[in-house]
Amino acid sequence: MSWKDLSELVPTLSDAEIRFEKQRRLVGLILGPSLFVLALVWPPFTDVAPVGMRTLGIFLWAVVWWVTEPVPIPVTSLFALALVVVCGVLPVEEAFAYWANWINIFLIGAFIIAHAIALHGLPRRIAFGMMASRFLKGSPWRLLMVFGLGTAMFSSVLSNVATTVIFLSIAMGLVQELKIPRESRYGEALFISITWGAGIGGMITPVGSPPNAIVVGMLREQLGYRVGFLPWVEAFLPVAIVASVAMFVVMRYVIRPQLAGWTVSTTYAKDALAKLGPLGRGEKITAAALGVAILLWILPDLVRLVAPEHAAVVWLYERLDWSVSAILVATSLFLIPIDWQKRRFVLTWGEAIKGVDWGTLSLIASALALGNVIADRELGLGRLFERSLSGLAAPGSSQVLLIVAFVVFTVLLTNLASNNAVVSMAAALALAVAPVTGVNPVALVATVAVASSVAFSLPISTPPNAIVFASGQVRSSTMAKGGTVLSLLCTLILLLFGFRLADWMFPWPG
Repeated sequence: MSWKDLSELVPTLSDAEIRFEKQRRLVGLILGPSLFVLALVWPPFTDVAPVGMRTLGIFLWAVVWWVTEPVPIPVTSLFALALVVVCGVLPVEEAFAYWANWINIFLIGAFIIAHAIALHGLPRRIAFGMMASRFLKGSPWRLLMVFGLGTAMFSSVLSNVATTVIFLSIAMGLVQELKIPRESRYGEALFISITWGAGIGGMITPVGSPPNAIVVGMLREQLGYRVGFLPWVEAFLPVAIVASVAMFVVMRYVIRPQLAGWTVSTTYAKDALAKLGPLGRGEKITAAALGVAILLWILPDLVRLVAPEHAAVVWLYERLDWSVSAILVATSLFLIPIDWQKRRFVLTWGEAIKGVDWGTLSLIASALALGNVIADRELGLGRLFERSLSGLAAPGSSQVLLIVAFVVFTVLLTNLASNNAVVSMAAALALAVAPVTGVNPVALVATVAVASSVAFSLPISTPPNAIVFASGQVRSSTMAKGGTVLSLLCTLILLLFGFRLADWMFPWPG
């Protein structure tokens, strides 16, 4: 994830976008603390204690600053934790203990594994291998499929930023090799397929995007519900597949790239593979590390399908947490040598920390803390939520409207603001509201996380969008037109069967 200040984003934005960003951030700078003060002086709501009003004020301040970004989102996250302590909501030990939550430990291990894979060049080799394969057969349409599906595949297990950069660098060389005119419709489609693929790939696994990890942590923290790695894939891989089909439909009939009259040579990819030489030891080790990590993440769910009550299976399920597996595999990268004589190992600590996104960890710690206190019956608005929404508890259309409201709200807002910040807010509210209304909270929050990946319209929507737009190969109007249509289609996909699959895979006894 890239947490850039406005001054760093200016070179990639148009004049209109710069004016919008300045206004958005100025409004947020003033509105956040204003809402906090208003919550302090406003008479407490029925069933809400004074500490609950302070909690509400902190939550509103953090949400406004997360969405409008007058300061970087990780800074807001740390500041919110400090406010929780200053305002007497939580003691300092409890507030900052969220930094050591298991989901952050899991992400540290996953970040290190992913960085090692990218550092040793395995994704680049695989990407060139896909381009040099017989599947391409000189078809420009199949080349688009390779970039879109290839990015989605890598983004499901690696950082979407790193994946985008890898495929973008390959695409830049490819357009020169194939002499594709700058900002041609085919060139735009090629680059847009990268950022759209990154978003769709982020849906597939819990590690596919930070919002997925945020909600998994919230569900464990607030509901004690352990989301399985394999059930998540089973729930949302079909959604990603249908979304990929929608992506290529939009590409074909909205972007409408020129496909006739030319063929794609695989010479460029084959030459690049030849320059890379044989598979290196570092590539082999990191590929094996990823395979082992994924196996360990899904193993507890697999063995429970075979013998759920066996003592060994219970032991494995209780002890082999995602965080434990991630750290064990990450540690092995510091122990396995590439060159024993020189004592050179797969990773050094200096290399590893470059791959850890401390900003995302800060946001997750803050989101877990604020999500817990805002829904707490004593510290936050838990009793108010229960009383206000008790009328919606009966089955019927109200539940459908609630699901539609959360999904549509998330999709709309993530096209304008950070998906991590939006999910932190929306998931906290969903966890408070869903159980009262009879909606499966696990399914709703997981669907909200996936909906945050449906941000394809604007350069500012996601880091992959910004990176691709900064390449100068895509016009903002093209991204907005195609991205809006794809966001609408993916919203419908989530509403029609995404939530239903999540409801099936994540049963809720309530």
